[in-house]
Amino acid sequence: MLKLPRKIKSLSRIRTGVKALIVNEGKILVVQERLAKDHPDDEQIIHDFPGGGLDLGESLITGLKREVKEEIGLEIEVGQVVGAWDFVVSHLDNPTKGVQIVCIGYQCQVKGKKLKFNFDHNPAQEDIFAAKWLTPEEILASNPPLFRYPGMNEAVKAVQAQLQTKK
Repeated sequence: MLKLPRKIKSLSRIRTGVKALIVNEGKILVVQERLAKDHPDDEQIIHDFPGGGLDLGESLITGLKREVKEEIGLEIEVGQVVGAWDFVVSHLDNPTKGVQIVCIGYQCQVKGKKLKFNFDHNPAQEDIFAAKWLTPEEILASNPPLFRYPGMNEAVKAVQAQLQTKK
């Protein structure tokens, strides 16, 4: 059973999310996002992979490409699934109600040679302010852990295994 944060008393819905583990020269792209000051979750700055929630009727791949383009301005080629994880976040309108997010992580690469990020076009208003390329080893050795959810590290391990088989 999924553990609910202490403030959340009930779940109102489940939402599908997609995340891109974008690989370039053996490194994975990690973004930093500043949560709103009035955000009900405890952390104010988080590390994440680019991606987000699907729009109604949108396919996983189409949604992932759209989210990455909106959040960081890159076009990607989507590869295989490397992991899945879930978590609960508070409703912005009612902190005692939660939304269960089920994320699917895909190994991706940048389409073409353009590696310049653009954080300006973000209709969902996430405050992504930085991006960095880290090796899987750097991510996994981070103490405290870079990511809030253990399934994200499992996805990194899957990418790491793929990279090692290509050597």
